[in-house]
Amino acid sequence: MMNNYLLLKFKSARLFRKSGKNNKNLRTKDFSFNLDGSYSKRDELPSFVEPITVHQISNMLYVLFNERPVSTLKGSLYNKNEYLFEKAKDSFMKIETPKYKKFENEDYPTEIIQTKKAVWNSFNPSIVLDWEIVRRYIDDKDKFDTFVSNLNTCFKFNPTSIPFNKLIDLVSGLEIEIRIALYASIKELKGCDGLIYCFGRYDKGNFAAPDLSKLTNKTINCSAKTINNGIENVYVLSGEIVVPVSDDDLNILKNYSKGYANILDGGFVWIEKIIPSKNFNNDEYNLVGDISLEMNLPAKTMEL
Repeated sequence: MMNNYLLLKFKSARLFRKSGKNNKNLRTKDFSFNLDGSYSKRDELPSFVEPITVHQISNMLYVLFNERPVSTLKGSLYNKNEYLFEKAKDSFMKIETPKYKKFENEDYPTEIIQTKKAVWNSFNPSIVLDWEIVRRYIDDKDKFDTFVSNLNTCFKFNPTSIPFNKLIDLVSGLEIEIRIALYASIKELKGCDGLIYCFGRYDKGNFAAPDLSKLTNKTINCSAKTINNGIENVYVLSGEIVVPVSDDDLNILKNYSKGYANILDGGFVWIEKIIPSKNFNNDEYNLVGDISLEMNLPAKTMEL
């Protein structure tokens, strides 16, 4: 039985829109990675018409209740939690960011920001490289095959059989002569020196700490494929979400939750207070289950 409501507040939730050829952020280089290792340009993916839907709210609740979020537009290894998804539908929300009159409609004001961040760091503060990113960085099949072959010689096994981040640790454990020879072979590939920085550059008798950012900013041609870099128009939204909770829910939150989560890009959500059901008035809120799931066409399609 849902005896209470949980009042959540959120602020600085950034929503990036790619809605037409006159929108500057169409120039942004941004990719979305899929389960099979492929990737899609975000300009070619649809987006919800409404800024926040049951999908964003349910993913926020997953994290708040110490569960894994589940991708909405791509495949996922994890099934959605039906209990929390239904809880999201039964929640109420209001966006407190004021709208303004735009032509015949109302819309939220936008801010213009400069972005420059690696795709593999777009949604996660931890830096993780994988073989697909390395392959696109090298941008040459023969060079990539040579690089893999040289690593195979060092370790006597196929290096692509393990995660690239794990390989970085293994390289740091190589004998100095082997490690320097590997770096020399990378230099011979021409234009791939960022790989040396990833493994820890050797200078004046010492190895530097791995610098993964060098992989994406050494050459313009390669970084264009791995960097989200450009001028962005962005909504910055704040508001409240009111979630029905049972005594069992509160017990989970008390014992397992960090008490905060994220929504959209960088939006911070925190627990403000618990409201008894009889004291909650939903007149100022929208039922999340009633929020439209209509989707915009991809930005690239809208340009045509």
